[in-house]
Amino acid sequence: MLIHSLPYRWIDHVTTSQIGRQHIVLGNSASNRVTISNNEIDGSSTWSATCDGHHYWAMYFTGSNDMVTLKGNYIHHTSGRSPKVAGNTLLHAVNNYWYANSGHAFEVGTGASIIAEGNAFQNVVSPIDPGTSGGQIFTAPSTSANTACSSALGRACQINAFGSSGAFNSMGSTGFIANFKGKNVASAAAASGVVASVTKNAGFGKI
Repeated sequence: MLIHSLPYRWIDHVTTSQIGRQHIVLGNSASNRVTISNNEIDGSSTWSATCDGHHYWAMYFTGSNDMVTLKGNYIHHTSGRSPKVAGNTLLHAVNNYWYANSGHAFEVGTGASIIAEGNAFQNVVSPIDPGTSGGQIFTAPSTSANTACSSALGRACQINAFGSSGAFNSMGSTGFIANFKGKNVASAAAASGVVASVTKNAGFGKI
């Protein structure tokens, strides 16, 4: 988790389903330090905005200068904004499992700074919404590129894994990674073990 002198919030081992709008909201005021871990975001819906049984707006991270760790979550049957990130949010998305997304996972809005590493994407049409811009994301695309994390995280980033999915269109930005320096950043395992680990541990009652 990201450590700082500001107040800290933790959402862990929760299952959300049949939500009318957003499953998890951090915005627009500051939520400060937040860890969202080991949760199941179940977007299966009979009244989806995209009319395909997938929930559209799953997570909304736009708090002012928030520092958020998103780790070990099972995010499935969504169609977009899973999450939407903006508001000068610093987000570390690590070892999550996105499954059956009929649209996009990340919407990277103005002010977003995201490291996405060691995640698994299965049946996800677009890991990033191609229609958004203004934010920054590092997509951890290769062993050589991932050394860019070393000076700030104290280790190289982990490559993301894709199955029957679109891929990140580019490596993304690296300059903002320095903003993670000096913080206690979550560890990252190889993406190859994420599906088994997350489906076993994420959600209510799986402690």
